[in-house]
Amino acid sequence: MTTALAQPWAERLAWTLLHFIWQGTLWAAIYTVARLAAGRVTARARYAMACAALLGMALSPAATYWWLAQSGIAASPTSALTPPNPQTVAAGFPYAADPWQAALPWIVMAWFAGVAACSVRLAAGWISVSRLRSSHNRPPSAEWQHALQQLSERMRVRRPVRLLVSDRVESLSVIGWLRPVILAPLGLLAGLAPDHVEALLAHELAHVRRHDYLVNLLQGIAESLLFYHPAVWWISGQIRAEREHCCDDLAVAASGDVLTYARALAELESARPAHFNAALAANDGSLVRRIRRLIDPAAHAPSRPGAAWILSVLLLVAIGAVAMRAAQPASVARDSIWLDTVKLGDVVRQVRALGVLTSAHTAELRVAETQMKEVAAGQPVTIAFQGRKDTVPCVLTRVRPGVANGVVTVDVQVEGPLPAGIAAQSPVDATITIGRLSNVVHVARPVIGKANSEGTLFKIEPDGQTAVRINVQYGETSVNTIEIKSGLQPGDKVIVSDMSAYDKYDRVTLK
Repeated sequence: MTTALAQPWAERLAWTLLHFIWQGTLWAAIYTVARLAAGRVTARARYAMACAALLGMALSPAATYWWLAQSGIAASPTSALTPPNPQTVAAGFPYAADPWQAALPWIVMAWFAGVAACSVRLAAGWISVSRLRSSHNRPPSAEWQHALQQLSERMRVRRPVRLLVSDRVESLSVIGWLRPVILAPLGLLAGLAPDHVEALLAHELAHVRRHDYLVNLLQGIAESLLFYHPAVWWISGQIRAEREHCCDDLAVAASGDVLTYARALAELESARPAHFNAALAANDGSLVRRIRRLIDPAAHAPSRPGAAWILSVLLLVAIGAVAMRAAQPASVARDSIWLDTVKLGDVVRQVRALGVLTSAHTAELRVAETQMKEVAAGQPVTIAFQGRKDTVPCVLTRVRPGVANGVVTVDVQVEGPLPAGIAAQSPVDATITIGRLSNVVHVARPVIGKANSEGTLFKIEPDGQTAVRINVQYGETSVNTIEIKSGLQPGDKVIVSDMSAYDKYDRVTLK
């Protein structure tokens, strides 16, 4: 086998792979310098810089191999700096004395094995994703497909996009480039508020508009060919992170409300299975970083490389920048945070549901199974209609037995007159009142806040210029409100926007 690889083309390939070690590091260094020099630029600009770096990495081996073929030699990184020995060249085996020479066939063999393994992994993933397109899915209700079409027109997505519901996915995802399909997990469309679902759909449409599926496929090919260099994986990770940031920005522009989109991301994370959350934690909480970036853009700083292959001078610059930032007092811009005053009073606990008006006197609602614990017949219901401000009182009459695709169906009786123009089969957005908390301390629900858990909030000091971190015990939640068991008193003002960027600080100043 090694004899078969002891050919000029294999020798040039081996030296090309070795040369890419310093070439890939150089491209990573160029990208790092460009990121640091650019400062606070848009996610689109950062994405373009990362793509340019990966493109440079992909072209460098091709250019190196071509240069070696044109020169008729296979040069090592050190021998390229010195003229060849005429006697060695005459012997027909260039640079045979080079200590790397005996290892060249093994380098090529190892590279082929690595490429094969990565290619199998890439192909298996592609086949698995392609199967999701044709099996284990079903179309959603017509109103959601219509809403997706309207959203596509608003975002100037020229290609038709289908929406399907699948029991094999745990989050919204896009499949395909020429004929894109958006897959939604079971229960998502009924389990989240309609404006939150539309915000998440806008994110997926942004991927379609930007041709991200094709770019991601090409990116996977580059990773498979250059798998052995950590700089490739680091740059590729930067591309994926900035790609999500670009789509987040487009989704916010489409929805028009950054808080709505941030809440949608937070609810999406909380709705994932426990094993999926663990995977997120292993990836350093990318979803949390996205929420943090949306809520507090001023605190978002570009990630810096920390691997040993980055030039030492860049590492020193990064350490110095972090040290300088840590030495400065933490400050928060007032216009980038969301404040609320703690109140004492009753809280109406509600559950959201979607459905359809079946007649002038009845409606059918779909409730996520996870929210059915306290839903029962006899509870008051309020329904609203798309594009209308009018609400109609109803009462829940029956909870149908069984669960279908993570959703429970309930029947309601309409007890008020319907708005003009509303007829049977009209979609409805409903809230089911499941109870009332009497005389409790409560506040607007933080972006990242779960029921019956512990957390921290920044409370505004009496001077109004500083905020201090305090421990808070949360109680029950409603759609936009959360009960405070301990830690806050009525009249306290707190920051309810995400402050994860200031985890190292117990006190911040407001500017």
